[in-house]
Amino acid sequence: MLTNLTLQNFALADQLTIELAGGFNVLTGETGAGKSLLLDALSVCLGERTDVAHVRFGTDKADVTASFDYQDNDPIDLWLRERELDDKDDQTTEHSVHLRRVILTNGRSKAWINGRPSSLTELKEAGRLLVQLYSQHSQQQLLEPPYPKNWLDRYSGFGTQAQDVKQAYQHWQHLLKEQQTALVAAASRQTRMAELEVQLEEIEPLSRLDYSALEQEYDRLSHFESMMQDCAALLDGLDEQDNNVVQQLAGFIRRADSQASRSTELSAVSERLLSAQSELGDAVALLRQFVDQQNFDPERMAELNEYLEIFHRLGRKYRVNPEELTALNAAWHAELERLSLLDDPEALAAQVAQAYQYFMQLATKLNTARRHAAIPLAETLTKQVRPLALPEAHFEFGFDELEQPNADGLSSIQLYFTANKGIPAQALAKVASGGELSRIALVMQVMNAEKTEADVLVFDEVDVGISGGTAEIVGRLLRDLGKHVQILCITHQPQVAAQADQHLLVEKQQAEQASSIIYALADEQRIIELARMSGGVEITETTLQHARHLLNLKNTPSKDNH
Repeated sequence: MLTNLTLQNFALADQLTIELAGGFNVLTGETGAGKSLLLDALSVCLGERTDVAHVRFGTDKADVTASFDYQDNDPIDLWLRERELDDKDDQTTEHSVHLRRVILTNGRSKAWINGRPSSLTELKEAGRLLVQLYSQHSQQQLLEPPYPKNWLDRYSGFGTQAQDVKQAYQHWQHLLKEQQTALVAAASRQTRMAELEVQLEEIEPLSRLDYSALEQEYDRLSHFESMMQDCAALLDGLDEQDNNVVQQLAGFIRRADSQASRSTELSAVSERLLSAQSELGDAVALLRQFVDQQNFDPERMAELNEYLEIFHRLGRKYRVNPEELTALNAAWHAELERLSLLDDPEALAAQVAQAYQYFMQLATKLNTARRHAAIPLAETLTKQVRPLALPEAHFEFGFDELEQPNADGLSSIQLYFTANKGIPAQALAKVASGGELSRIALVMQVMNAEKTEADVLVFDEVDVGISGGTAEIVGRLLRDLGKHVQILCITHQPQVAAQADQHLLVEKQQAEQASSIIYALADEQRIIELARMSGGVEITETTLQHARHLLNLKNTPSKDNH
């Protein structure tokens, strides 16, 4: 779970540390106080995009750290171990992971996981295993065509099956495209194959040669005389003439060694001179070996010249650099092999048919599983939504067989809904009002949250559009969910906030430079905040009594909506 969030010079936060509890946490505050501050900071730690606006005015960088607790063999535990990023004490089963992000004023950022530099990709991967975020705009996703299918797959655990179907479809389509391309090219195939064979015959002798090595050898032979003169001069000066470099260095070493015991600096000088003597000795030996092996061969030079001329001539002919001819040879071979497959068109057709059959086998199995799972899932959704002031709500999934199967399977899947008894269910996008959509979206998100691997669920004003008794039921839903995972919810509804295990308040302080603070409320402070949320600016005894009543309702056992 998320244990704390530390912000330094982040947006309106100067120095701020937020301690979070397990269970259901709510964050409230007046409009403009900075409620989004916490979620923005958390998103930054989870690898989301940053903005220079996140850096507090007058500072050069923003620094955010999120700390999470986790257990042995949690998904994040396995992920960290695979990348050797874990920072564990093996004496306990409870461990922590720290995600840190620094944002600079030039727009760039740096990331760390457990104090070790990490990429944003790694930060995002870790974040997905730790936190699931649901935004206030999630209800719009319900209106997108893929959503019902994706929600059904996610809730029912069909993700792997759906991915297998998608891959099988893509493989079938790839083979089908290859077959169609090959058939279109069949008319000119023989001409192209003959052309390739001629080109390969011309270029094949060069495939066993290394152009760069030939060029280097030719350069060495072309400058053989000057090269040998310089090598002789080097050997003479280094090791053969009177008072050569090797002899002078030996004298220097004796002088340095005689004084080494009198100073650590002189000792270091002596050691480095000894190292230089060793390196110089190796260089002289290598130079002698090189000189002894050299032999000018005019016939070899003529042969090299001939090879290089062929490389350059064919490079000009086929409009590539000489060193690219080897790769061109391989590409032509591959093209010729692909074209030769058309000698047996039945083989290609058989591959396409086999891939199609495999795709249909997987897609049919997934389609059947989806249909079986859709009925009880729709019933569960109906049962969960009805307490939210939709007593006659009814859901069902519609499966329309596609004329042509696609990567998603054999059927188009829609979610049908009616809020009225005796009225047939229709497509959700056509009949649901904005308020109904927000309630349905919230329930679907809560149901999805029950299946997520993440231990932290964040709801950003998902209770927009509800109030009163409906909001109280939503609060109970989130409270019950908080018994299994940690929940952080931004809300404007006092009925939701009253159900929380921890209530955080965000306030803006207008000093020389405005800043926001976030802190946990004690019971009496919480009553005042709930009264503000219920009654507005002026808090009366009536609103205070209402706030106390809301808090007392938290201790009333909730009805089982599952």
